[in-house]
Amino acid sequence: MQSFTTDSLVSHLGLGNFDPEDAFLATAELYRKDPLFCVPARAREILSRRGADTPIVMLGRSHFGANFMSALGQRGKLLAVVDDFRARRGEQYYGVDITTTDGLLAMARQDPDIVTINACRADFSKRYFDDLCRNHGIPCMTFEQGARAFDLNDTLDHRVADWGSVIGENVQSYHKLAQRMGDRYSAETLYGVLGFHLTGNPEWLLSVARPIPTLYFRSGLFSLSAHERMVDCGASVGESTNALNSATQGRFDRSWMIEPDRLNIAGLQVLLRKYAGTDIAAKLTLHQCAVGEHDDEVPFQHLGNHGSAVLPASGAPDVPRADYVRVRRVDDIVDDKPTIIKMDVEGSELAALKGAAGVIRDARPKLMVSGYHRSTDLLGIPAFIDTVAPDYRIGLRHHTEDRWDTCLYFY
Repeated sequence: MQSFTTDSLVSHLGLGNFDPEDAFLATAELYRKDPLFCVPARAREILSRRGADTPIVMLGRSHFGANFMSALGQRGKLLAVVDDFRARRGEQYYGVDITTTDGLLAMARQDPDIVTINACRADFSKRYFDDLCRNHGIPCMTFEQGARAFDLNDTLDHRVADWGSVIGENVQSYHKLAQRMGDRYSAETLYGVLGFHLTGNPEWLLSVARPIPTLYFRSGLFSLSAHERMVDCGASVGESTNALNSATQGRFDRSWMIEPDRLNIAGLQVLLRKYAGTDIAAKLTLHQCAVGEHDDEVPFQHLGNHGSAVLPASGAPDVPRADYVRVRRVDDIVDDKPTIIKMDVEGSELAALKGAAGVIRDARPKLMVSGYHRSTDLLGIPAFIDTVAPDYRIGLRHHTEDRWDTCLYFY
C-alpha cells in the first residue's frame, strides 16, 4: 500500500499520483488510532487546556453553524458570529452577536485562545475565512472537525452528524462497496466522500464533485427515454419534476409528486396551475404524504423548501396534531410501473425503499437515492437493494461543494 503522511491526508497536499483506495485505508487507520488526528494542533492544545471554557467564534451564518451552536450547550463559550454584511445592522444569530471580520481580529488580539469554526457552505466563503485565519494565526476548524473536537454527535441532527466512527468500524464493507460499483468514477467518489468525512477537509469532496445541475438526470450513468415515469419522493418545490421535464424536453409519461410539507404543497399546487391546459398537466399527480415502510401518522417539521423532515418519536408529545403527516408506502401510491424512483426524504430513504420493494422488484426502475442524510446510508441502502434486486449496477456521484447531495444510483 502507498505510504502517506498525516499532514498530506489531512491537508490533501503532497499526495502525488495517489491511489484513492490506499488513501482511504491510510486515513481510516489514522482515525482508528486517534479520532482527533484531523483537528489542528493549536486548537487541540487550547481545548485540552481550557475545556468547556474554550472561546468560540462562528465564521458565517449557515445551517451548519446553527446546528453547531444548538448542539454545543455548555461544552464551549460562543462569543460571536462573523458576518460583515449583517453586523452593521446590530443583528444577532440565534441569540449570539454578529460581528465583522475586523471585530474578529480585534477579539483574537485580546484572547489568542479564540477558536473559530468555519461553517460556511459555499467554497468561496470557506476559503475567505480559511485564508483570514491562517494569515492571522487564528485556530480554525471546519464544521466537521469542530463537531468531532467538541464531541457533539449526541446532540446534533443526524443529517450533520460525524461519520467517523461508522466509517472506522466498517472499512472492509466500504471496500467491498467500492468493488461493487459499476464504474471507476463511482468508486473514486466513494473514497472521496469517505475521506472528507474522516478528515473534515472539503478538498476530498471537491476532488470528485460534479456541478449541482448534474444531480439525478445528468449523472452520466444512464440515459433517459421519451417515456419515463418517475416517482418523485420528496418533491419539495417541484425541482426534480421540472428537471425531468427539461431533460426530456417534455417527453415523459408521468410524475407522481409525493410531498408531506404543507408549505411545499402550496408551491406544488402553483406548479400544477402553471401547467394547467397543457399536455404536461395530465402527466402530473400530487400526493400529500410522506413515504415509509408502513402506513402511519408521524410528527413532522414543516419548514418549506428543503430540510423539513419527520421528527423523532421523542419529540412527538410537543408536536400539535395539525403538524402530523400521513405516511404511505410507494407500493400503494403508484398505479403504473415506474421507470424512475427518486428519493430525497431527509433520512427516511431506507424505510421508504422498504415500502417500495414490490415496485422495485416488479418494475426494476432506475433508482436515484440520497445517500448523505445518515452515516449508515451508503452501506445500508445498497445492502437492502441487493436483497430486493441484486442485479442492479450501483453508481455514486457527489453534486455540491459541501456535504449535501451525495447520491446513490441503481440502474
